[in-house]
Amino acid sequence: MVKYFFGHVIKKSSAKTIKVLVNNYVFNKRAGRRLKVSTKLLTHDPEETCNVGDFVKVRHSGEKISKRKAHVLHEIIRRQEQ
Repeated sequence: MVKYFFGHVIKKSSAKTIKVLVNNYVFNKRAGRRLKVSTKLLTHDPEETCNVGDFVKVRHSGEKISKRKAHVLHEIIRRQEQ
């Protein structure tokens, strides 16, 4: 089963690499409310088509691409207007 994540591109790190911010909500029983948890994923962008601010769909590659990179860009959902 492939896992998909949705998030915004916050940085173009180096060649063929982008950093994606993924937000997730978890319920905290002690506080009695939802808390927002953010994760930054290093993602492989083979064609280097993404820019900062784009809303993208990312999938887990199943294996590590490098030491910290294990996700691949699946599609660009919405581009940032300039």
